[in-house]
Amino acid sequence: MGKVLRNAAKLTVGLMLIVPLVAVGFYLAALWRETSGGNPAPTTGRHIETPRGRVFVQERGTGRPLLIIGGTAAWGGFWSDVAEVLSREGYRTITIDLPPFGYSDHRAEGDYDRTTQAQRLNDIMRGMALDRPLVLGHSFGAGAVMELAAQHGNALGGMIIVCGALNLPEGDGQHGEPSAGLSTLLHASAITQPITALAMTNPLAMRPMLGTMLHRKQAADARQAEILLRPMSRPGTTAAYAAWLPNLLLPDKTARTATAAGIAGIAVRTAFIWGERDSVTPLSQGQRLTGLVRGATLDVIPDVGHIPHIEAPDSFLAKLRPRLKQLAQSM
Repeated sequence: MGKVLRNAAKLTVGLMLIVPLVAVGFYLAALWRETSGGNPAPTTGRHIETPRGRVFVQERGTGRPLLIIGGTAAWGGFWSDVAEVLSREGYRTITIDLPPFGYSDHRAEGDYDRTTQAQRLNDIMRGMALDRPLVLGHSFGAGAVMELAAQHGNALGGMIIVCGALNLPEGDGQHGEPSAGLSTLLHASAITQPITALAMTNPLAMRPMLGTMLHRKQAADARQAEILLRPMSRPGTTAAYAAWLPNLLLPDKTARTATAAGIAGIAVRTAFIWGERDSVTPLSQGQRLTGLVRGATLDVIPDVGHIPHIEAPDSFLAKLRPRLKQLAQSM
């Protein structure tokens, strides 16, 4: 038994030494990769100037405006198939790269909290002179969209939330204070940047990471991984994603939508779409949100996980189209 324990201790110490070294190695690789200048922004898009930095958007079609905001590490290219289809069906689709993702500005201020992101979206709507657009938010991006609805509901014509990641506390209360150690750790760039380089901006990790979010694992193919990776070679990407990381891992206590009561106050017509087999934001979360927002609907896509638009695009569009039509007709 003593020998087993000694061997286990040696293995543990070895892993404690190896993992940081591996992370640092990937961090150095990221720095080298990001010095190349990265892939240029698509010529199909443009930057919108806002008081909170430039935001990259891509527009298609000339119909009723529909903003599309993706989730963690996603950008407009990840939603281009959906945007292209809907642009041919009477919508002016506008995919938005919510900073720090995609081709929008990386913010030295690190102002990526939910409230600021909602203000940023409102700045875009005003800058583009959009009259009560429909807005679709997926996963982590749904937090900014729902906060936009809470703060500027009169400016929206309707809202579609797909597998929204809101991180609501249980019941009617608020999140407790995070441990000081965790907060300090997540704001230490010497730690978060190597971790980010290993887990988020690492080309070798993209397909496995994408697969963890899907029920239909085959959808995590090379094309989808390449789309997500395309803007990640921009200078400063790893540092910007690391600065964003606290917004993912620490509870947001300042936003109106940080509590159930705040979400219940939303007066925008809302449709939720959820994957039945979502393991990232389980269906029970969608059911809870639907119960909080007055008059909201919930459509469930069978045998689909957290990213329906790539796992089952036809089934996703079959749920999305009638909800968009209903929201548009109610305006």
